[in-house]
Amino acid sequence: MMNRIVILLLCVLFSSTSHASFPEKFCKADLNGPDSPSGYLCLPSETVTAADFKYTFNGKAGILVPPNTLVFPATVAQYPILNGLGISGAIVEIPEGGILPVHDHDATEIVLVIEGQIDVGILTPRKAFRNKLTPGDVFLFPKGLLHYLINSGRGKAVAFAAFSSPNPSFRFLYEELFTNDVPSITISQISFLDVAQVRKLKARFNGTG
Repeated sequence: MMNRIVILLLCVLFSSTSHASFPEKFCKADLNGPDSPSGYLCLPSETVTAADFKYTFNGKAGILVPPNTLVFPATVAQYPILNGLGISGAIVEIPEGGILPVHDHDATEIVLVIEGQIDVGILTPRKAFRNKLTPGDVFLFPKGLLHYLINSGRGKAVAFAAFSSPNPSFRFLYEELFTNDVPSITISQISFLDVAQVRKLKARFNGTG
């Protein structure tokens, strides 16, 4: 049942966001060429095989997001047949007590909880939209809005995410503030944080200044 829901989510995003206009209705990316707003150039269609349409997360190395969350992406870089189709996905694994810190994307995101319990929130200037999600629950994060995920249950929490972009960005607030070379006193002034706290966070995330 869960697999069917994931497939349905992908189909909905595909039908609503696809902008591909290739004669074959698909275009395997030539990742050796340049990327553009409309995607990569296409490899010859006669070189595409059935295996190109399949992707598996099994055995893939995840990207560690501080402090301890793993993100397993399925973007055009890993799944070239997504090229030009306006869609991608990811698996998120959050350990017990862990978080996916405040961030945003240049794409709309739909999250489906597969395992565990996840507290989510969308941050806006006047109101936060918060929810507690359990397996089978779906939550929408609109494009460009800051949001977070917290494992609020026991054991590991796992979610599948679908994005309205073949190569969505992840912009984490901690990276924007603490991994740069802006002087700590300046970051303190513009963030309302104590200078000591800013310096501590810059040290943790290898920032300077």
